Amino acid sequence: MNYFILSKKDIAPSGGEHQIYLLHDWVITLQTDDYKDCNKEGVRIIIIGDYIGSVQTLFDTEHSNIPKLRGNFYAIVVSDQTIKIYNSFLSILPLYFTNDHRYISSSIRYIRNVSQEEFSINKKYILEGLLFNYGFFNRTLYKEIQLLSSNSFLILNEDSVNEEKHFETTSLFHKNPSRGSKVVDQLSDLFISTTAHYFPDTSFTVAFTSGFDGRTLVSCATHFQKDIKTFSFGKPENDDVAIPKLNAEELNIPYQSLDLGSEAYIREDYLNSAKDYIDQFPGANGLIYPHIAYSAKQIAKDSEFLLSGVIGSELFRALHITGAVTSQALVDIFTSNSTQEIRDKITNSKALEAIKKEEFHVELEELIEEIIAYRTSISKDLTQNQQFYVFVFEEVFRKFFGQWIAMQMHHIKVRTPFLDYIFIKELLKTQYAGVNNDFFTENPLKRMKGQYLYTDIIKKTNKRIYQQMTGKGYRPKDLRESIYIYKIIFPFITKRLRRKIKTPYLDNLGIISGILANKEHVKKLINNTTYFDSSKLLLILDTLTPTTPEKERDTLLMMMSVLIALRHNPIHNKTKQPTIL
Repeated sequence: MNYFILSKKDIAPSGGEHQIYLLHDWVITLQTDDYKDCNKEGVRIIIIGDYIGSVQTLFDTEHSNIPKLRGNFYAIVVSDQTIKIYNSFLSILPLYFTNDHRYISSSIRYIRNVSQEEFSINKKYILEGLLFNYGFFNRTLYKEIQLLSSNSFLILNEDSVNEEKHFETTSLFHKNPSRGSKVVDQLSDLFISTTAHYFPDTSFTVAFTSGFDGRTLVSCATHFQKDIKTFSFGKPENDDVAIPKLNAEELNIPYQSLDLGSEAYIREDYLNSAKDYIDQFPGANGLIYPHIAYSAKQIAKDSEFLLSGVIGSELFRALHITGAVTSQALVDIFTSNSTQEIRDKITNSKALEAIKKEEFHVELEELIEEIIAYRTSISKDLTQNQQFYVFVFEEVFRKFFGQWIAMQMHHIKVRTPFLDYIFIKELLKTQYAGVNNDFFTENPLKRMKGQYLYTDIIKKTNKRIYQQMTGKGYRPKDLRESIYIYKIIFPFITKRLRRKIKTPYLDNLGIISGILANKEHVKKLINNTTYFDSSKLLLILDTLTPTTPEKERDTLLMMMSVLIALRHNPIHNKTKQPTIL
């Protein structure tokens, strides 16, 4: 899936681009001819991406429910002199538009390339990235470009463009979730039958890791006797490489390891892939996730489809630790007891220690007020964990995992079976959903509820995988049989002790190695910044090791990603682009 943009007849297509004319002079320009254009009884539906279903289903479905259909795709519906633009379930694929609605696109870069307008940097977006690892609201790096709100669509009329909601996240939440062996049995059957729709008839590749998400998909694929290949990435000694490699050998399934510790990757592919990520998502932390772009390119050489287990863990198990997905600043917002406490924690966040405070003073004050207003607006009828999961469903899924999916789909069709409306709707009625657990619980027995569902799926679909060791330190079987409870408790205690006595090693994905291999280039960026404290960044860079605290590392790399975005996407289109990096 390549990019598209809608405009009013002011884009001249370049070689290889395709144009589709709609109502009221609106034109879609696409970088590919891979789309579906369907017509029936005065209704026209254009599908861009990987829709899984029949054309008839599209026309039988109420327009506002089209995003709930399976697949990662955009739908443009033309009827009754209006154009409606949808961007899949939970808005997992991004849709951007300029403030004047002159341009609407799947790509910020595409908007910038065709627009003759001048753009200005949105400092609030930079602050959001540093605090939360992604945008908190619907901003982008540029003040003039916005991200469409979650669960919303655009309505294009002759003289106006409006944004409307088509789905409320809280409609999925329940006060009295059910539980029990019968409930698990029904859920696992539903997942197995649902996942079958996501498996192509041709050969495909499954992301196989040491955890439960990938192996659950592998288990289901073998159950339906599909022709699959598997892969994972990391350094060879990483559990996410060593364990699935051994598992795949035992299952006699093809497996490919993408070595992120190789000299070629560290010296060349790391930085090039990071720039690819940042080009698509300016201001996002591409230096943390270059392996997402890199792996998609590699897998696309031999496969048309990638089956990914993203969002599975976040659906099944309650989030319980801070990190890239849920930063400390995000958790602070939902645990603070007063607006003043929120203000104090954000103001004093370590993530902001290296910014030039005078450059961001006004923006920080305004952002804090907006965050407080957001926190206050969440319904008090929800449990604390449900309040938190409103943000997870509406913002984290699309801004964190959605970036990954969109990045990968530039190279390969990505299918995400866990991201299924019918399954999620039923899951959230039960206690086996993370949203219905205790807020940030670390109790292993409570966290086992979600994992228990994984094991029921695996038990029904592949007995050998049911017996295989995972990176958790136990087998799926151990979660179901009480005699093996010690095998769950012991790894939990061991990990807790290890956190206290051993500094985490943070170079399993070659991130630190990649930065250090390009250290001189990075220094050039740092010495030419007006937003950040160069001396503090250089100090972090000069002392950077695989045991540097995670947030310190992430803060450095987020700032570097912003600087790369600014270098490669200068504010004024006519400005000559620098050659640094």
